[in-house]
Amino acid sequence: MKKLLVSILAIFYLSTSIGATVNLHYCMGELVTWDLSIQETHTCGNCGMEKVKNKKNGCCEDKHQRLQVEKDQKAESRYQPDAPVSIAVITTFPFFVTPVIASVTEAYPLSNAPPRSTVPLRVLYCIFRI
Repeated sequence: MKKLLVSILAIFYLSTSIGATVNLHYCMGELVTWDLSIQETHTCGNCGMEKVKNKKNGCCEDKHQRLQVEKDQKAESRYQPDAPVSIAVITTFPFFVTPVIASVTEAYPLSNAPPRSTVPLRVLYCIFRI
């Protein structure tokens, strides 16, 4: 149901924003037919006379009108500040309290790993940046 509604709204929006051309046929000063498609004929369907390019000599006239929305589709913004406004928020951090009494394993960690190398890592990995 939602897809059907969205597709109908999309077709309506596209048809109004793209526009359409309406062809009007006047015979003897009165509107006889109108159509959305162009059908080039050399004779009038109402009176049978040949259509002439010069309007002064013929009784039939064809007009083409373009129907389209003239306004831009972009909405205008009502309020724009001169400069970006930022609000400075001052945050206070509490002092971090370290525990006074630490466990023995945290204070003196023991591991069975070999001692660290005395060679710096930049020399060990051959990184000599100047």
